Parts: sequence; structure tokens; C-alpha cells
Amino acid sequence: MKGIRERNISEFEQKYMEIIEKNYESFRDNLGSLIAIPSVVDEAEGNMPFGKNVDDALNFVLDLAEKDGFTVKNVDKYGGHIDFLATESGSKDKTWSDSTHEPGNEAADEKEIVAVVGHLDVVPAGDRENWSTDPFKMVEKDGKFFGRGVLDDKGPLLAGYYAVKALKEAGFTPSKTIRLILGCDEETEWKGMRYYIEAEQPNVLAGFSPDADFPAIHAEKGCSEFLVERKIAGESEGGRIITRMSGGTVPNAVADKAVATLNLSGSPCGYDAAWEKISSLAKSFKPSTRFDVEFENLEELITLEKVPEDNAVLLTSHGVSAHGSRPDLGLNAISIMMDFLGQLDLPEGPSREVVDFYNQHLGYTFNGENIGVAFSDEPSGKLSLNVGLVDINEDKAGFTLDIRYPVTMDLDDVYDGLRATVVPEGYRVKCENHMAPLYKPVDDPLIVTLMEAYKEFTGDEKSEPIVIGGGTYARAVPNTVAFGPVMPGREDICHQPNEYIFVEDLYTSIKIFAKALYELAR
Repeated sequence: MKGIRERNISEFEQKYMEIIEKNYESFRDNLGSLIAIPSVVDEAEGNMPFGKNVDDALNFVLDLAEKDGFTVKNVDKYGGHIDFLATESGSKDKTWSDSTHEPGNEAADEKEIVAVVGHLDVVPAGDRENWSTDPFKMVEKDGKFFGRGVLDDKGPLLAGYYAVKALKEAGFTPSKTIRLILGCDEETEWKGMRYYIEAEQPNVLAGFSPDADFPAIHAEKGCSEFLVERKIAGESEGGRIITRMSGGTVPNAVADKAVATLNLSGSPCGYDAAWEKISSLAKSFKPSTRFDVEFENLEELITLEKVPEDNAVLLTSHGVSAHGSRPDLGLNAISIMMDFLGQLDLPEGPSREVVDFYNQHLGYTFNGENIGVAFSDEPSGKLSLNVGLVDINEDKAGFTLDIRYPVTMDLDDVYDGLRATVVPEGYRVKCENHMAPLYKPVDDPLIVTLMEAYKEFTGDEKSEPIVIGGGTYARAVPNTVAFGPVMPGREDICHQPNEYIFVEDLYTSIKIFAKALYELAR
């Protein structure tokens, strides 16, 4: 990353930059405390809709802001916000609002909001064996912060908070309220953000979600979650070798583990001989494709365990997690398992049919090319597809697909493509979740302002606004886009083991966010 370019800065800008530097140790310590809260969305507990850990994370940030003198609100534990209230002495620059701004009318001022929208929940850590550090204990080494949430999204959200804190401590008088909106279930179903928006109805004129990449994100692909499943109940027992299979933790992450139970009681060669055959194949197993990304421990893709009392064998496949929008950066344990089972030459029957279906239509592909949805467009490129979950039992076989489709297409295009491919083979398709694409032209005033703030603190004059496959809260809050924190050329390891962000990048993000908010709210 380039250093800050030479520039003339105002006395006020110099002041809030000095405050950012003064507050750095506080920022680092509070981030460590926030990372220590394992805020994975869980079952509702009492009046806590997303479980105690998520509630603890929400309370931690609200308490921090209240102690710093901000106005805060907990919205029934579904979310919350931190307000740096507009003042009548703020600038009357109306770039971001067509409404009438009456001096001295604080109620009207509060309705005009510049927002920073982030989330406090994180995806599960996954297989701890893939981590070199405790995922819920922030570690600083080699110029990086490591821990679940340092990148997605606790680190960037706290960077946004410290940007606002610096502006406040420097004496900034915004003409629009700067509000940090705190989401609680971005990694799952967004129920909390929908609840918050309905309850608060914030009049957001402009803003950003620090939950993606730099420079500014001017478009996000459509996000859809599909269940593709077929019934097995009532079919022949003879070929039902797979009695159970599960894998993955959430749809929007590449599965790093899958487990299958095989019933060997019907094996013509007997249990011991069948075990030896499966064990031998596991030791010599190699994926049926080559990967563009190098992975460690490829020799341990399949492990197995005897269950002689049930005439069964327990198989475990091991992969590498990655964000569901970039399945090519991970190694899907579900695909590994299906590839292995395909090489076992299972007898005819429902188990083999399911394995063959998966390997033919899904397998190691990432762009839907074998399942009827290989779409692309000029603004946003190819569709991406991740198999996030598998569930096979005595009644059914189901796969949950996370699909990010091009911005010029709609949900029906994806629906129709899937159905045309899988329905003839006895499967049904159900859309479980959907968010339409988000698109702003590159010359939109918000994009231009964010780009200028980014350029000022990086010296990067070449990078252009980009399109991502990820889905951020910018889709839920009008007039916002995604903005940071991953710098161009940096590895994006959201949802992966050993999640990290460069300390320098996160620190620079605070300065970029402060500059952007100053321009949007003055």
C-alpha cells in the first residue's frame, strides 16, 4: 500500500488526525475485548433474539459509546445505534439533502442522517485445527491483527466508531447526525436489521458499510440462497448406503468439514473387507480436479472411523473455509466428500444417485456452469455459486446453494435455470433467502466523495470503484454503499481460518472514514 500523499490539510483536519493517533491504543484494546466475545448468532435466549454472546457484543459497543458521551439506543436487542447529533451551528452545505434545514430545530436535524452501518455478529470459527491462534483472542503479530471478526466486521465497525469519536473530540459540528447503526445478524438472516429499520425508520441521506473492500463499492451482485432437495423416503433400501451426511455451518461460507455415515451391513464382501477397501482409498485419495489455490494438508482430506456395532463407518472430509461469494478461494469439504464417495463405486440406488447428481451438476465448479445458471454481464462478471450446507437423512437429500448473480439479472433468471436442470432429475428448488442487486453509477456524488477520501490517505489514483459478490448492509439501508476495509492487492480472508487484517490498513481506515464522514456531514 502506498503512503499518504503529500497534501495541504486544514487546521481542523490536522486536529482530528492527531486525536486518531492519540486514541490508537484505546482502539486496539477495545477491539481485543470485542473479539473476545464469540458473537456467533445462536438460538434466542430470554429477551435476547440472537443469543447471549451477540447481546454481549451489542452492549459492549453501546456502553463504550455512552461512556464517551454519545447518545445511544438499544432497539429491543435486535440492533442499536450511536448518534453524534447534528447541531444548528453545523455547515449548511446541502449537497446530501434536498430537505429544509431549519437552524435551531434539533428534531429536524436528527432526521437527517449520515450512517456507518456495520455488524457485530461473526461466522463460526469452524474447525479449530485450521487456526494457528485462538480465534476469539486477538493476536498482533507480523504487522497483522488475527482473530474472528478483526476483518469481518468488528475491526472495521470499531474503526468507524473511532473516526466519529475523533471528529467529536476535535469539535466538529455536523449539520447532519452521524449515526453508527449496529447490526446483530448480518451473517445469517438480517432479521435484526429489518426490525431496526422498521422500528426507527432512519432518514439516511448518505453513508457506507465498512464491510467489504476499498476503494468504493458501486455495485453488489444479487444474493440468493436456494435449497435443492429430493425425497428419499420410500425408495429401495438396498442402495441406501449413506444413512446420514451433514456439512457446513452457514450457507455463505465454504464448508470446511463434512461428516457421513455409511452402512456396510449389505456389503457382499463383509464388514471387515469393506472397511479395508474404504480405508485404502482414503489413504490414496486425490481430488478429481486441480485447484488454482494451493492448500496445506491435502493428504488428510478424508479421515475415517470404525463403528462395528452398527456395521458402519464414519467418514469426515476436511476442507478450507472461505467467504461464500468467493468459493474459488476455499476448498469445499462437501465436494471433497462427494468426490470420494463417487470413487467408491457405490451400488445402484438412492445414495449413488445423489452422489452422481452432485458430482455432475455441482462438484468443484464455482460459476453454476453445470446446473443451468452460468450467467454473466459486463458490469459485474460471472455468477458465483457455493454449496454451503448438505443434509442427507433417511427422508431426503438436500443442498443449500449460495448464489451471487449479476447486477443486470433478476431472481427469476436464476430460478428458471436451476429448475430446468434439476427438476427432471427428481429435485425441487426453493428460494430460502434473497437480496436484490445494488447498483450506483461511478459518478454518483456519494461514490465520488468516498473515492476522494480513499485517495487522500492512500495516494492510489489508479483504482476504480468496484463490484463485489458479497452482500452488505448497504442493501438494507438506503443511500449507502460498501466502503473498505480490504485494500487493493490484499488477500481477503473473510470467513476463513486465521482471519486477519493488516494493522496499518485498519489504522488508515479510521482516517479515511473520518475524512469521508466529515465531508458527508458538514
